[in-house]
Amino acid sequence: MSKTLVTGGSGFLGSHLVDRLSALGENVRVLVRPTSNIEHLKKVKNVELMFGDLGDVRSLEKATAGIEYIFHCAALASDWGSWNDFYHVNVKCLHNLLNVLVNGNIKRLIHISTTDVYGYPDYPADEDTPYNSRGIPYCDTKIEGEKLVWEYFKKHGLPVTVIRPVNIYGPRSITFGYDIAKLLKEGSMVHISNGNKPAGLAYVGNVVDAIISSLENKKSIGMAYNISDGSDITWKRYVNYLAKITDNPRPKIVIPYKIAYFSGWLMEKYYSHFPIKGKPLLTRMAAELFGTNQGFPIEKARRELGYDPKVGFGEGMYRVKMWLEGIGIF
Repeated sequence: MSKTLVTGGSGFLGSHLVDRLSALGENVRVLVRPTSNIEHLKKVKNVELMFGDLGDVRSLEKATAGIEYIFHCAALASDWGSWNDFYHVNVKCLHNLLNVLVNGNIKRLIHISTTDVYGYPDYPADEDTPYNSRGIPYCDTKIEGEKLVWEYFKKHGLPVTVIRPVNIYGPRSITFGYDIAKLLKEGSMVHISNGNKPAGLAYVGNVVDAIISSLENKKSIGMAYNISDGSDITWKRYVNYLAKITDNPRPKIVIPYKIAYFSGWLMEKYYSHFPIKGKPLLTRMAAELFGTNQGFPIEKARRELGYDPKVGFGEGMYRVKMWLEGIGIF
């Protein structure tokens, strides 16, 4: 019987984590919804697919039966959507999982959070930085989710480690891969704040390394870690490089951060008041991610986990190029 469970295993980070666990010889159980795209997971060895839903306690009880290690990657991660949807996935479903785990005998829960819990402070915030709610659904519900995790750690002794990746890129990335490449192809991509802010890029394989390292280190229990590549690559360099490898023109329009944020706020208001399909061209969260300093320090992970990002920017982008070519984006 599988002893490792991955939630969100059909998603970007989760699928790469499943790949790695399988390569390490682990038997992995993956909780997926009936509507999830599982084509990739079907090709991975030693994977047990269990259909269910984080919102259903019975599904969770069945999925966690006999499990010792849990990687909670499932989340609604987007810059646009309804508050209720974000709250359901990032808070209520997590609460369901925690309630089930309290009655079990798990050895570790690795909870995947985000540096967005700092509220986009525009400076290199370390792990001791207080939460800062911003009225942005993703940011605020991830804060509430983390609070629950720490509550169960303190009150129930649940053995948890929190991983806070910055901006993850790599093959199969929709947000920072496919979507930006599509905007470049359409000529709709812009630079915010000259694109000169550190992007806080984290190659997906490096993030997986950090997750595995945290599991192997018992001292990481009760700890949170920022994870990125530790590079000073800017959004301008990343986007321009992506334009180059996809044979598209570089963005020419530059929008100052304050104007981008205000424009995102206006567009969100407009879309909220009218039944418009799709999402705004610009959102507050997008303005924050691309217009503020995302260079969060990773010294704690280096020191305590021995974390050393192995895949550099050039190699990471080459792998992105190979993936984009494979799916026919250009």
